[in-house]
Amino acid sequence: MSSSYIQRLELEKLMSRDSLNHLPNTDNKHRNESRYSDPRVLNNSRICKSYLVGSCPYEMLRGTKENLGRCPRIHNKKYKIIYQAAKERGERMPRHDFELDYLRDLESFLDQCNRKAAQAEKRLQSTEEEKESVANITTQIDEYDTRIAVITQEIETLTDKGELEKAIDLAIKLKSYIFQRDKFATLYSTTLESMNQSAAQKLQICKVCGSFLSVLDNDKRLAYHFTGKLHLAYADMRATVDELKQKLRVKD
Repeated sequence: MSSSYIQRLELEKLMSRDSLNHLPNTDNKHRNESRYSDPRVLNNSRICKSYLVGSCPYEMLRGTKENLGRCPRIHNKKYKIIYQAAKERGERMPRHDFELDYLRDLESFLDQCNRKAAQAEKRLQSTEEEKESVANITTQIDEYDTRIAVITQEIETLTDKGELEKAIDLAIKLKSYIFQRDKFATLYSTTLESMNQSAAQKLQICKVCGSFLSVLDNDKRLAYHFTGKLHLAYADMRATVDELKQKLRVKD
């Protein structure tokens, strides 16, 4: 029985019960305050645990080229205060005080970043398939060049003989060969450009954020990258993941 309830009984002896109805019920007030400060309200899938524990990845990437918009889960300062107060009181919450949820969120974003970096790295490498493709395209172009030269000579011969109908038929075929040859020539240029791009620009992939870097960049440009919001966001995520894994003893 709370002290406020006992005090209320004492007042009833001195005052009528009706008059007491106009007084604030402190028991209800305390119950409401308790309800709104109870950390159990945080165990809701709609509440962003990353926001409670540390920094939400959505907010960390806001304003960068990888901006994903607002986090689909709830960010409420009141919940963050409840979480911090509960931690200070030593109260335990699910999943290692939601730190495991935070770790999983960060790992999900880093997995996407790592996949992006791996794909970019692959594009920079001249694979055996690309080299074989260039060789095949070159062979096709040579074959069409030979056909075009032969048909062109035949058309000239037929024209000289006055066999114009046959010459026209060959001219139609010649036009088709030239069209196909041009398609292979365009494909050759595109493939070769893709293979030579990394060599020409000496590009490399940043292992932290997955962005393209050039070894030809000056110190100022490199410093701009390493102090940029995107790079720092992923660097912070990676450092936090390492700390949480060590703290929670989570294996890779």
